Amino acid sequence: MCVGCRSNKLLSEQLTLERYMSMGHVVVKFGNAASIEEWCLLGHGLKRHVEVVVQGFSMVPFMLSGTERIATMPLRLVKQLEKTIPLRIADLPLPLPAFTQALQWPALHNSDQASLWMRDVLCQEASRMPSPHEVMRRLRIS
Repeated sequence: MCVGCRSNKLLSEQLTLERYMSMGHVVVKFGNAASIEEWCLLGHGLKRHVEVVVQGFSMVPFMLSGTERIATMPLRLVKQLEKTIPLRIADLPLPLPAFTQALQWPALHNSDQASLWMRDVLCQEASRMPSPHEVMRRLRIS
């Protein structure tokens, strides 16, 4: 999802690709790898106006506060953050490809009881989460 400060009037209407590209962006970078949205935009020959780079999603809302900057964040995280932080959410003008999250661990922990327990807990919790499509359907109803 695209997210900005709740006072960001540029997000009060449907976000066009032109407006999205012209706005200042807060970008999360994990090392030198391109983010999903960066990879998608570059594939369309587009490059954003990056104003701030942070090392984790938890830092993004603080870089949006009181500005007209925007960022791209996972919907589930935005829904949690907006409970305590005033955010404005908008659909991205360019849909991102779906991606799969994976759970991995060192092979030497294959039989470790603590690792087995933690993997089981993580898988149980993940199975209880609604799909992104279900979350979006609920958002449009409310």
